[in-house]
Amino acid sequence: MDDLITYLAMDRRFALAGGYALADRTHGAALFVDISGFTPLTEALVRELGPQRGAEELTRYLNLVYDAVIDELHRYGGSVIAFAGDAITCWLDGNDGERAVACALAMQRAMQPFAAITTTAGSTVTLAMKAAVAAGAARRFVVGDPTQRVIDALAGETLVRLANAEHQAQRGEVVVDEVVLAQLADRLLLLEKRHDATNGQTIGVVQGFASAHAVEALAAPWPPLAGSSLTQAQVRVWLLPAVYERLRRGLGNFLAELRPTVALFVRFTGIDYDHDDAAGQKLDAYIRWVQSTVARYEGTLIDLNIGDKGSYLYINFGAPLAHEDNADRAAAVALLLRALPQDLPYIEPIQIGISQGQMRAGAYGGTYHRTYGVLGDEVNMAARLMMAAEPGQILLSERARRSLSQRFAVQNLPPIRVKGKSEPAVIFALTGMQEVRSGQLTVPAYALPMIGRQAALNQAAAKLALAAAGRGQLLGLRGEPGVGKSRLVAEILRLGAAQGFALFGGECESYGANSSYLAWQPIWRGLFGLDGAWPAAQQLTVLGDGLREIHATFPARAPLLGPLLNLAIAENEFTSSLSPRLRKT
Repeated sequence: MDDLITYLAMDRRFALAGGYALADRTHGAALFVDISGFTPLTEALVRELGPQRGAEELTRYLNLVYDAVIDELHRYGGSVIAFAGDAITCWLDGNDGERAVACALAMQRAMQPFAAITTTAGSTVTLAMKAAVAAGAARRFVVGDPTQRVIDALAGETLVRLANAEHQAQRGEVVVDEVVLAQLADRLLLLEKRHDATNGQTIGVVQGFASAHAVEALAAPWPPLAGSSLTQAQVRVWLLPAVYERLRRGLGNFLAELRPTVALFVRFTGIDYDHDDAAGQKLDAYIRWVQSTVARYEGTLIDLNIGDKGSYLYINFGAPLAHEDNADRAAAVALLLRALPQDLPYIEPIQIGISQGQMRAGAYGGTYHRTYGVLGDEVNMAARLMMAAEPGQILLSERARRSLSQRFAVQNLPPIRVKGKSEPAVIFALTGMQEVRSGQLTVPAYALPMIGRQAALNQAAAKLALAAAGRGQLLGLRGEPGVGKSRLVAEILRLGAAQGFALFGGECESYGANSSYLAWQPIWRGLFGLDGAWPAAQQLTVLGDGLREIHATFPARAPLLGPLLNLAIAENEFTSSLSPRLRKT
């Protein structure tokens, strides 16, 4: 249990152990800590040691650094609420900012041993930290589906001021927002004040306290809490299922590894965290819907963060579950997330960015607080594409576009400048799925006859004879890759064509199993002779004519075929009167 509880915020652990709830509305200080330098360190270690050993050595450095920083946070009574890449958002409840500033200064001292890291091959990499503090009211929510993972969320205007202050901070600095600056004016020593003309806010760059002993005097460490103080049921809902299962089985934390994955970032707005009493319920409903959608495609919701530029979600495809078609899965989910359901009317049109590349995946953090993360340069690219996207737009990096199948419609866009890149980034817009074409098949031609499948062919021929007599049949074909399934299917098609059957086919990727009738759509469109390149009105006319040939009353039933044909067909008086049971018969 000691390993399991490290994935929970410290104040949440004590609340669960004590049987009390953390207040929805609270007051205190928020602390944002961002550590830079891990990307060049990763590159140096992989170059010198290779992907596997380099990732292992990187994990060692990550744990050393976060141990030092989070130990100081816990020594001052703070809690890690969320990781965002290499940064952490922390909360010190009931504080006017003084203890949070003391904590940030102590963290800067703890970072000094990592100012210059020399690798085994002699490369030198610099790690540095910047910190920002804001104080005031905040909202504290628990959101998400317990079968997926529940998430601690911190929101409100104080977090907006925190983000604004952090944007003005530089490496090695501790800055405070204007509220903390006013409250602690006689207790802080400042290096300078900075004014942001875009938002009208002034921050202070802190040198230290007027009292030389204030930093240590303000320490308020958490008392010890054994993992056995919490039950498995209390803890498991806070961990990703794959992480929980691995720890439960005694296999230890996920080791860091470099693996190809796809990062998807979603920016959403529309919830008033400060003034809407139902903000928590609204956020919970949205997150549960997102989790359900992502789970259908076996992706993972990694992070939820709320700041000055709205709220954002980080979703990954490829870690901890790997697939060969991660880009297609991400694109399919992006299109679904863009089409908001009617029961979430408060969510404004979202912005999405997607990128792909080698990323470091695994558990990281200190001994007393950990998370599972997937980090890397392409994660940053996806986040920047999200911010560059217009509401309702999905932007793709060049790498993500190259991995996308032809099932998706993509539009070329002019290159854009993104932070951290010397050259303009080539980008694309994901606009939708390609139109479903007719599924009419042709018989593949082979120069040589098929040998050794006569029993299977005899069975297929018998099925075809029954079908020709009006008795519909199903024939399943299963086998390992490379055993000749495609060749056997071609021979069965040849038999069917020789007997006068019209041949139609449909297919979908493995994730398509979650989309109703996806593999059947090209078959039914082929049966009615519909071309996806035609205007919708023309397709509806051809469909109506085809139904009328079967029976004069059948055109009224056309809306029932909408999902099978991938067509939006408005309900009519007849179909609206049908019960759900009758619609399926």
